[in-house]
Amino acid sequence: MRKRFYHGKIPEAELKKFRKEVADELIERRLKIQEANRQGVKPDLAAVDKGVDDYDAQFKDDPEWQKDREAVLAQVRKKLTDDSLALRLEEQVKTVKEPDSAELKAYYDAHHDLFTTPEQVRVSLIMLRVDPASPSNVWEQANEEAASIVERLSKGADFAELARIHSSDPSAQNGGDMGYIHTGMLGENAQKVLDIMEKGETSSPVILLEGVAIFRLEDRMKPQLNALDAVKERAVLLLKREKSEQQWKDLVAKLRKETKIEVNDAPWR
Repeated sequence: MRKRFYHGKIPEAELKKFRKEVADELIERRLKIQEANRQGVKPDLAAVDKGVDDYDAQFKDDPEWQKDREAVLAQVRKKLTDDSLALRLEEQVKTVKEPDSAELKAYYDAHHDLFTTPEQVRVSLIMLRVDPASPSNVWEQANEEAASIVERLSKGADFAELARIHSSDPSAQNGGDMGYIHTGMLGENAQKVLDIMEKGETSSPVILLEGVAIFRLEDRMKPQLNALDAVKERAVLLLKREKSEQQWKDLVAKLRKETKIEVNDAPWR
C-alpha cells in the first residue's frame, strides 16, 4: 500500500478498491497452483534451488539468521515452487499451434488497421528557436522575424536557402527537409497545421513550445494497406499472441466459475 499510495493519507474508497485487487490476485494465484497440480505440471526445481540458495546467501553473515534459517527457507522454497508451478501452467496454456492459411487470412481481413502503413507527410521546416522561459517580447520578435521570412517566401525566396540561414533545427543542413514523418511526430499544434495544408503550401508562423516554426508540405502519402504476403510474419505473431492471451483468460475465467470462492470482506466493506 505504501508503494501505491506514497503521497500520504489513503482515501477510504481507494483503500477498499486496492484490498479487493489484492484479494483477487491471491485467489487467482491459488487457482493457478491448484490447476497446475491437477494437470501434473512440474516446477522448475533447478530455478527453485537457485532462488533458495540466493536468498540464503543474502543473510549468511547475519548472526540471527541461523536461528530461523531452516523455517524461513522452507517457506521460501514453498513460495518459489508455487511461483514456478503457476508460471509453467501459464506457459503451457499459452502455447498455440501455427495458424493455417485460412485462419491467417481471416485474421488479416478482420484487422486491416494493424497492417496499414499510416499517412506520412514530407515536411520542410524553418525553426526560430526560443527558450520557453523567455519574456513575451522575445517571442514577439521571433514571430515578427518568422512573418518576414514567410513574406519573402511568398515572393519567391528559396525555402531551403532561408532554412540554412535562419533555422536552428538540425534539418537546416538539409535545407529544412525533415523527410517523411508520421502523424503526431511534431506535436499537437504542428499537426493541426499540417492536417489542413496542401502539397506545396507554406504555413504562416506557428507557435510551438520550442519556438516559432514555418512549415512547407512537400508531399502527402495516404495510408496504405500492406499485402498479406508482405506482413505474413507479423500477422502470424499477432494472431498467435492474441490466441495465447485468450486461452489463458478463458482458463482463469473457467477456474473462477467452477471453484467455490468465499471472501471475508467484512474488515474493508
